[in-house]
Amino acid sequence: MTMDQLTPTQKEILLAIIGLYEKERRLIKSKEVAELIGKDEGTVRNMIASLKALGLLESKPGPTGGYIPTLKAYEFTRSSSYLPQKVLLYRGDIETNISVYSIEFLDLSNPEGGKILLKVIEDPKQLKIGDVVRLGPLPYSRLVIEGIVSHVDSERRELLLDLTRMISIPKIRIADMIRGKKIVALKPNMTIKEASKILYSEGIRGAPVIDDEGRVIGILTTADVIRALIEDRAESRVADSMKTNVITISSTDDIISAINKMIVYNVGRLIVLDENLRLVGIVTRTDILKTIAGLDRIITV
Repeated sequence: MTMDQLTPTQKEILLAIIGLYEKERRLIKSKEVAELIGKDEGTVRNMIASLKALGLLESKPGPTGGYIPTLKAYEFTRSSSYLPQKVLLYRGDIETNISVYSIEFLDLSNPEGGKILLKVIEDPKQLKIGDVVRLGPLPYSRLVIEGIVSHVDSERRELLLDLTRMISIPKIRIADMIRGKKIVALKPNMTIKEASKILYSEGIRGAPVIDDEGRVIGILTTADVIRALIEDRAESRVADSMKTNVITISSTDDIISAINKMIVYNVGRLIVLDENLRLVGIVTRTDILKTIAGLDRIITV
């Protein structure tokens, strides 16, 4: 039996358990798997029982128990390059229309660098040798992979990459990233001169603008301040210079959501809101870089 002979749900659950175990290095509970893949816990338990019967999982009963993948599970998954869902490929920071459904790591032990074979759905002819490409975060493993195209096969719809970097993004909530950080906010009736003093004294390059009820109505950056000062509008209101198209994120969202939003909207900061849409802080590109080493080129904007 091979990975391709498992049902889609069995594959999804097995990959989820392997991904969670690789991150946590502890017994994984069925509830965690159910939450990760968005399926009923009863269904997950039934599928886990079948995976145990195949020798792919080991378990420990009781309140402190859970599941871990066996050596056979690793051998099983490595024999197949199946991905549980399509992953889009990026050329630099530009999204392509090429979706990857299979990935195989080749010669990773080579000190000169490993190679990666990608099987794609669309014709990869838009890519050429030497292009720098990126894919990920991959489902469950949360890996981000970067490489340089070394071969393009349009007929077989395959790409060969020279691996340059591989990063695993931990699961971190935005709320945990901004915990303890001072919240600096401006009022719309402040003058630009007053706002500039606050930004300077706090050593920040931008701050949200809130109304009397604490709702975010805009954002003012140092670029907006400089423009107003050049135009001799130091005594004008913040409301006249702020940007109103504010990009926000929920405090309960994952760090991956923040990375994706920064890339899509080409911004370096996001306003963080709670469940009542009230301001609870700001998460910046610098915050993410400090949290996860090595992400500078992934979210450069």
